[in-house]
Amino acid sequence: MFALDLSDRVPFDEMLDDVARNVLGHVGYGGDVTGDLVALLRAALVQSGVRGPRHCRVQFSAHAGELHIVVSDGGGREWRTRRPLP
Repeated sequence: MFALDLSDRVPFDEMLDDVARNVLGHVGYGGDVTGDLVALLRAALVQSGVRGPRHCRVQFSAHAGELHIVVSDGGGREWRTRRPLP
């Protein structure tokens, strides 16, 4: 499992894109799948409304042949996706 805790989404957009691309590339996903998953992750962060002092966690974990990505905010809302491991 790899998790990243953010106190504010805005200053971390580029850094989070880079981290996500590196994690996904390390797992073995190709460029197309990585780009799609990074776009979904970014959209999930926008939908979470993380701004200012609100806490946000982005978590990558592998279970039963799948990669799970979870975005959760300080209010308890979660966005989840999963993909088969390459």
